[in-house]
Amino acid sequence: MTFNFQSDKLTCSGRPLDELGKAYGTPLFVYSEDTLRRNILALKSEFADRNIHISYAMKANNNHAVLKMMRQGGLGVDIVSGGELHLALAAGFTGAEISFAGIGKTRSELVAAMQADVSQYNVESTFELEMLNEIAGELGKTAVILMRLNPDIDAQTHPKITTGLRENKFGMPAEEVFQHFLEQSIYPSLNFAGIHCHIGSQILNPAPFTDLVDYLVEFTERLGQAGISITKIDLGGGFGVDYESPFRDIIDTTPFLGKLAEYASNKLGKYELFIQPGRVLVANAAILLTQVIGVKNNGHKTFVIVDAAMTEMVRPSLYSAYHALIPVQNRGGGDVVDVVGPVCETGDYFAHSRQLTELKAGDYIALGSAGAYGYAMASNYNARPTPAEIMVTLDGGVSVIRNRQTYEDFGRLDA
Repeated sequence: MTFNFQSDKLTCSGRPLDELGKAYGTPLFVYSEDTLRRNILALKSEFADRNIHISYAMKANNNHAVLKMMRQGGLGVDIVSGGELHLALAAGFTGAEISFAGIGKTRSELVAAMQADVSQYNVESTFELEMLNEIAGELGKTAVILMRLNPDIDAQTHPKITTGLRENKFGMPAEEVFQHFLEQSIYPSLNFAGIHCHIGSQILNPAPFTDLVDYLVEFTERLGQAGISITKIDLGGGFGVDYESPFRDIIDTTPFLGKLAEYASNKLGKYELFIQPGRVLVANAAILLTQVIGVKNNGHKTFVIVDAAMTEMVRPSLYSAYHALIPVQNRGGGDVVDVVGPVCETGDYFAHSRQLTELKAGDYIALGSAGAYGYAMASNYNARPTPAEIMVTLDGGVSVIRNRQTYEDFGRLDA
């Protein structure tokens, strides 16, 4: 386990986190190279070894060093914007290693992707079909597409991160997808190669995934009966993590991955299969280190005020999401407290009524499972600079993988 206590202090690969906080300042994202590499190997052993292609969903974390590690580990990358295309190419991914998802791809984004020879497009709507066909024709190319099917399957997750229900904006209903396959000849610059589905995120129950596989078996059989042949099926991602135990290995916290891979391979193995995990690869590989500014009691509650905020980790405010909070110095004792940030919003909090060890000004707290949807969703609200990110390497060294933003950076885009 990379993050653990040594002599009553929380460490990362042997480096005390309080010393890293003093050296690099806070708020600070601290990554473990060891955990990242072990997560990549774990996913490959479960999926790639069963001939299921893995593409990292970079919306979870787009740090350049993380992307390079994913590519070095033999993974592809799944993008959802022109900006992510730029970052993927800068990290060394070739077009053949990139798949393009997203519900609102713009014309300029599709042109850039076509020029980069992106491997496949997950198409979400009729208007996207028409635009992609037009662009491919203009550029003299053929775009390989997977039709995103909305299977109306409940992912049993938070309502804001479920994507496979018919009331969600994602994908197309079965009848519309089926009709497009029947009429694919009207899109001469498109290769209708297969089906894409993604039913949601932070899924901890295997049942929605097995339901999806069964649904796709039935749908592809229907396609076959109509004389329609496909070669690819993309099952999306959404594998959840255990936010209450942020330092455990992902195979321990998400034990159904191997069984799911085997089930999908047995049922749909005649097709080329793809998955796009994001969170499960990066969440437990980083913590957000924050320092206590002060402690106050208003006669009703005790508030621990820290220097991190919703600007560095918006998930508690956005989703009422739980993140473990681990004081770096374990003193024992303590109280039930609210841990809150300095931003001028009541929603700027990390925990309500949490039992924590005794804390005082200057102490450090680690917020667990911060590698996914932390920095990627960061903002400059209240004119707060974005934090630095560092990587503790396999040999115990420290590398700055993103510099802290400065006040001077704020005005550089002003006209």
